[in-house]
Amino acid sequence: MSTNSERFPLNDQTYDLISIMHHKSKALAAYEGYLADVQPDTHLTQLLVEIKHDEERHLSRLKAHLGRLLVENKSE
Repeated sequence: MSTNSERFPLNDQTYDLISIMHHKSKALAAYEGYLADVQPDTHLTQLLVEIKHDEERHLSRLKAHLGRLLVENKSE
């Protein structure tokens, strides 16, 4: 009988992290449209730019962590 890891080589933590990154990437793409829509409102534009930058920073940190997880999983 095969184990779960034989059928699906990513552990739950790695899969969840990839899923989070996917959703954050989609959100970043959506911000471009939102920014175009609110362009006349400088205060809202500034707020959305700040939020977008936070999302980019979070995504960068998640990528780094994913790299560590993949290396750890490869050695197991």
